[in-house]
Amino acid sequence: MNQCVANFIDRVLGQVKYKKAHRIIQEELQNHIEELTETHISDGMSEDEAVKKAVRKMGDPIAIGKQLHNTHKPKTEWSIIILLGSIVLFGLYIMFQYSQITTHSFNFKRQIIFVVAGAFLTLILYFVDFVGFEKYSLPIYYSVCLLLLVITFFGSDTYGRAAIVLGGFSITPSFVAIPVLLISYSGLIRRWCDGTPRNLLKLVLSSLLPLILIFMEPSLMFSCILGAGFAIMVTYGVVSKSFKGNRKKTLFILYGGLISFILITLLYTYIYVPYRFKVLTMFANPWRDPQGSGWMNIMLHKIQSSSQFIGMSKEMMSSDTKELTLPCSETDCVFTFVVGQFGWLFGVVLLGLLGLIIIRLFMASNKVRNEYGKLLGVGICCVFSIQVIIHILSNLNLFPLTGISLPFISYGGQNYLLNMALIGMLLGIYRRKDISFKQEEKSIESLN
Repeated sequence: MNQCVANFIDRVLGQVKYKKAHRIIQEELQNHIEELTETHISDGMSEDEAVKKAVRKMGDPIAIGKQLHNTHKPKTEWSIIILLGSIVLFGLYIMFQYSQITTHSFNFKRQIIFVVAGAFLTLILYFVDFVGFEKYSLPIYYSVCLLLLVITFFGSDTYGRAAIVLGGFSITPSFVAIPVLLISYSGLIRRWCDGTPRNLLKLVLSSLLPLILIFMEPSLMFSCILGAGFAIMVTYGVVSKSFKGNRKKTLFILYGGLISFILITLLYTYIYVPYRFKVLTMFANPWRDPQGSGWMNIMLHKIQSSSQFIGMSKEMMSSDTKELTLPCSETDCVFTFVVGQFGWLFGVVLLGLLGLIIIRLFMASNKVRNEYGKLLGVGICCVFSIQVIIHILSNLNLFPLTGISLPFISYGGQNYLLNMALIGMLLGIYRRKDISFKQEEKSIESLN
């Protein structure tokens, strides 16, 4: 490198405190100076004169460095952190009240442990540079699929699910695998989502393998949630500028195949597993079996319809046993517990907080300039928001009861840590949202 150019770049980098941005800034400055130098040489200047003029034309290195420092210094999305803290405190309050009503006082104590562990996990992931994982996407994908395969067939059976048992704790592999699969699949989309039929087939097949393994765990709903996340991520890849194929045709094939698969699955269930089909559709008319599979849906309806604006529903407690009438009040039906125990005002506030954090998550993801980071952010937002939507809809009898917890509100460690990890990952991606070659070029050109 020419000494004049090296001195200029060193003075620029001296103003940029974020060291990880130095390499990309150096490359872009060097490329920009080389382009100017070639232009001056074509005008008849000697190489030495052309370089010096190109450097002079770049402008004040101190001013450039200060602007690039402001562009690249790590950013924190404080609105997400504030909303997350509010929802976590809301959830702790709900668990505290639940522990006062029931004999399960240990639930609240354990939930505090989950919150502390989740906060540490979020903090750790906040400082991780996830964009650096893109080049390792395929090895990461193979590793997590192999892990799922081994645990599914050789892991311990815990409450009917394959799991890893460490000491007194059991870990369900899908909760660990989902964030890692989002990291790897984002890279596979970047690699293979180019419009060619062969690579499109690779994308589809590479999504099916982990979904089948998670389904075999068995974890049907998380397989469906992750599958929906994959579909939206691929859709984003197809509509992006880097896609070279026929967008409408590709999306038609993808969603046509997906809808066909869902319809065939429902038809198969209706014909060969009628009981399961009955359970899946019971939310539409639970009075068909009020003492059987429709009982839970009827209880949800009774509690919500008798709930007040503020205060407890008369259907919340049994008049005979003085206990909660609704099973799973702290997990699968926690939204109904909130409405029934505290009133619709609390329910609306909770919906507002969850809606706001979902909006802020998608907005933060959209601001990420690196395509891989943005794609990963979209996947994270989808997996998180789909859990919220399914839980709320199923509690409102608009969707089958699926056993999906409400993030940060329902009791449970693994689900809590999963969603804390997702938020931490997105905050980590947002922290480096401005590091991209295209943004660098714009920053430099704006000073010329």
